[in-house]
Amino acid sequence: TRAEAGKSSAFRDERQGKTIDDKKLRRHLKQNMRQDVAIKRTSDEGARELRILSGSSFLLSNSMYVVMVLPLLSSNSHQLRLNLPSFLNWNMPYGTMHSARARGPSYTTASPISTSTPSDIVVDTPPNNNALSPNNAPSPLTRVQNRKEAMDRAHMFVEGRHGALVKSLRREEKEMISTWLYQFWFYSFKTAKCWGYGPRNWDTKSLRLDAFKALSPTPLASSPRADGGSVYDQPTRPNLQKASESNVVDTIPKPSPLCRWSIHYDSGIEYEPCRSRTPTPEPEPDPLNEESWRPWPDSWKELPFQKRLLNNLESNDFSNIKPETLPISVPQIIKALEKSDDQLLEEAFGFSIIARNLELFHELYDKLPLTSQNGHTEAMEKIRELNPLHLATTYLDGSKACCTIVDTLLNTEWELNFRASNVNSLGHTVFDNLLIAILKAHTSITPGAIDDALRDEKRFPGEEVDICGRWDADSDCVQALYSAGTPCIPLTWKHKFCHTSAQTVSHCIEIFCEYSMVVEDATILDVPSGLFLKHCRSCGLKLQLGSLHSTVLTAFGLAQYGAKDEDLFGMLAVLLAMLRNGADSSYRVDVSVSALFEEVESDWSNGTECDHEKLSPAELAKRVPLCVIERWPRDTRVGWEIFCCTLQRSEQQWKINELPIELSEVICNSNDEYHCGNFFGIDRSLAVLCGAVQVEILTYRRLRDGDRWVSLNFDMCALRDNFLKGGHVSVGLVEKDMMNEVCDCGGFKVLWPSCPRAEEVTSYYFSNLEDWSRSTFIQPTGRCLL
Repeated sequence: TRAEAGKSSAFRDERQGKTIDDKKLRRHLKQNMRQDVAIKRTSDEGARELRILSGSSFLLSNSMYVVMVLPLLSSNSHQLRLNLPSFLNWNMPYGTMHSARARGPSYTTASPISTSTPSDIVVDTPPNNNALSPNNAPSPLTRVQNRKEAMDRAHMFVEGRHGALVKSLRREEKEMISTWLYQFWFYSFKTAKCWGYGPRNWDTKSLRLDAFKALSPTPLASSPRADGGSVYDQPTRPNLQKASESNVVDTIPKPSPLCRWSIHYDSGIEYEPCRSRTPTPEPEPDPLNEESWRPWPDSWKELPFQKRLLNNLESNDFSNIKPETLPISVPQIIKALEKSDDQLLEEAFGFSIIARNLELFHELYDKLPLTSQNGHTEAMEKIRELNPLHLATTYLDGSKACCTIVDTLLNTEWELNFRASNVNSLGHTVFDNLLIAILKAHTSITPGAIDDALRDEKRFPGEEVDICGRWDADSDCVQALYSAGTPCIPLTWKHKFCHTSAQTVSHCIEIFCEYSMVVEDATILDVPSGLFLKHCRSCGLKLQLGSLHSTVLTAFGLAQYGAKDEDLFGMLAVLLAMLRNGADSSYRVDVSVSALFEEVESDWSNGTECDHEKLSPAELAKRVPLCVIERWPRDTRVGWEIFCCTLQRSEQQWKINELPIELSEVICNSNDEYHCGNFFGIDRSLAVLCGAVQVEILTYRRLRDGDRWVSLNFDMCALRDNFLKGGHVSVGLVEKDMMNEVCDCGGFKVLWPSCPRAEEVTSYYFSNLEDWSRSTFIQPTGRCLL
């Protein structure tokens, strides 16, 4: 190299025939570096913007959490031009992100930031026979140039031009900067999660950054289908799971197989907290001993969350990488953030949603500049760009938060235009995101199976948070998995679509539908789904499914690619919640069965004829090949038969009645048209089944490994035998009079229709949820009918 040879470059002006003084060049570069970095959002034409399936795109997989796997690795996959906040996106270490892409990086080489020489300037390189100087000693001009590159990269970062930033970095620089950004993401997540309870400050020691040394991951040999795969034929993810488990996962301790759960509880007692006149000093809790954690005193909150993030960026206490070694100017990033309080506040607000901390959410929301004289602000639009509803449903936590974050978001003033917030940049509705939450938590399906645009992704956003509370982004098992370079939660960690998960999803459906009916007098379930979208290769027709059609395919995904012991009880709960809230089971859409199930792949690929037809959800379920269903375990087949029969009986009611029909007797205490609308028609069994499913979820959990997933009071086989014949609901909850009377609308006489409590729906106490170490008591959600 030139440095090894002890040589320096000479710059000559051809017009004047003079050599340009290095000092003048350095002075020119320094002058350019004095320009301030301002946070602004510009489109990056050469960039791979982040995707977040949760909200605005698929964060490398889906949703905004924005949890997305960075734009670091490839540029030619389907990308959305999203100008999203910078720090929310870096949720995985570099090696893990690299493995999260189905295809290799499209950037063949890293190209330094362009500093093109003017046409009239010539660079003269001395011959290679000069005397040597100290090896690898950069010249003063080189040092200034390196500083300028670091500042230029800071500009790219704060302006959201991630693609240009990535192109300017060499591989080792990508690894260093992405690791540093992930460490800041991890610190921000941990601080948000524990805000108000436990340790006040987190650093490299308490974050245990050295506990999981990053390995050098080898990209897995298997990769998703080039065409994105289909629900019917998706062999790649199982292969991915096998390779991952055989190489890495078996060496990592598994999370507990037992769920946690949340219980909606309202004591009915209102009180005002009384402060002690002589507060005693609170000892600093031990970050590694949660038994020492206590609620924060008010004085600990005097420094706002967003200011704490900024201070930590300045101190770098969150990282074991020195800022001066980074290929980006950290001081310039900090300077830009200091000039844009709203930007950091918006990102902090996003972290409060990801961390599911309702207390922090309210603190930050109250500080957001969301209102103005005309009811509109730029900050309001930026918050909407987060796609907060999609973000919240990407990070569902049934063990501690259930539906509370979703409910709070829907009751905030900026969310009044619910229909506009219902669909993200991928075309996925909020309900679609709930279906994605089911599939990512309980199956081995990859993103490409639900959306061809995501065929290059291996993981879903939010996989690092388990809806059942068995692991979180800061859990040791997840950190060990990431350190080993494995981005996907293995199927061996997952279990069937359980009661905790079903309760969370069902409650969210109830709240979404309740809110949309009150605000817009329409149900969100009427909005076409953005999942499993196909186009006819013959006529080009867009084959877009309805919400119930996508629900059928989600149930199929659970049956075909779900975890052990899957019985589809959870999908029955989801289906009944949809039907109760007005989902039209008679609605027909154009469907290509061969495209969805790859049953006639040759006919689909040659595109000579249109093979799509109008199908209802029940008719689509009937088209699932019998040879596939026969290979399912018995419990799965039983659940599928009940699921399909429920759809068929509902469709019959929509055909013979004008739904909703007026109730002859209102058993529930809902006195408004929405909740008293009977969408089950004259088939009383559908309403009773809906009530029985709610009672089962509210009163039973699997307490020990090996216990039944569904209680003896809800025998799926007995239900199937009678229900398929058009009979009554033959489960113990009904036959033993263990339930309170169910209204024809499928509801009970409760104060909170969206989330009834066990004591309101049972005739006596028989719940087994008394394991308080696994229980979290939270406030009811939705509208209270007093």
